[in-house]
Amino acid sequence: MIFDKPLKMLVLSLTGRCNFACKYCYAEAHPQDMMSLDTAVQAVDLAAASGEPFILQFSGGEPLMAYDLMQKIIHYVRQRGIRAIMQVQTNASLLSRERVSYLRKAKVGIGISLDGRPKINDQLRCLPNGKGTSCQIVRGAGYLAALGVEIGITCVIANENVNHLAGIVEMAHYLGNVRRIGFDLLRGQGRGEMMPPPPAEAVAVGLLEAFQTAEKLARFTGRTMLISQLERVEKLACGRVSKGFGHCHAMNGEAAFVDARGRIYACSSLVGDEDFRLGDVSEGIDKARQQAVMELIQNSMAFCLECPDFTLCGGGCFSRWYGSGCIDKAYEAECALKKVCIQWYQQHRETSI
Repeated sequence: MIFDKPLKMLVLSLTGRCNFACKYCYAEAHPQDMMSLDTAVQAVDLAAASGEPFILQFSGGEPLMAYDLMQKIIHYVRQRGIRAIMQVQTNASLLSRERVSYLRKAKVGIGISLDGRPKINDQLRCLPNGKGTSCQIVRGAGYLAALGVEIGITCVIANENVNHLAGIVEMAHYLGNVRRIGFDLLRGQGRGEMMPPPPAEAVAVGLLEAFQTAEKLARFTGRTMLISQLERVEKLACGRVSKGFGHCHAMNGEAAFVDARGRIYACSSLVGDEDFRLGDVSEGIDKARQQAVMELIQNSMAFCLECPDFTLCGGGCFSRWYGSGCIDKAYEAECALKKVCIQWYQQHRETSI
């Protein structure tokens, strides 16, 4: 049975394979298969059935390891006039001038992952042989910069880099084509299962230093670096996004993550857990299952509603703590992140980043 609420986000895990071996990778627990074109087309058709625009994100593993498949999906979307806003989140190592040129012409937004200055990044984001990845990431970002492609950076906050978050802001300015930085907390899944979350106090201090660095560099260079978490607070404050848990498409039944085998889940962080499986691409999303998953997540996060910061926070991330052995610490770290963002916005609302 197809759920009648339009999807706002479709994430395709083109492959579970990756040429990196990041220390915390939660996707390491995903199937290592390669998605077929037929599976991808069925998933896209499912999201496009409503006729409403939606975000189509290519994910993995490392999605550029399935570059030929990605091209075929992009061609299908354009040929059919499907209203998809396409994005790819990549480690940047497999980018080339030719690939960047193609993605730019195809109007595919590009985000890369980087966790700090080279010495710090290489502790977390490494190759299977243990060597660092910073040179490959910077080279890929250079191809993007050379063709005038603005990008976003995602930085995962872990114990190794929590005291050096200002470094990611400095790296973003060094690269020259970074428009936005998003900070994501370590998830206790996949390889990250054995890694304890960073202390809440360190998260608060590290983020504050990052925001101060961004503000200082904006004054010196005239280039404003957007911070995703601060943008979210501002949107909530100004009513530009739905109040409550509106930022979480999985919680509102508006997201679908499709793994390489065509199985549909509510969120990329919940892949493999049958409790959060919504169906598969051949039969569609089961309405009853989706409703049950929505209610489970909403009920699990109901405690957020009692917090005085909820209006500007939007609530926590269910998948971040689900299945973690450090639930309390995971809550504390995320709450610290949200509180720092709210406080910064309230103090700088006229000149918010």
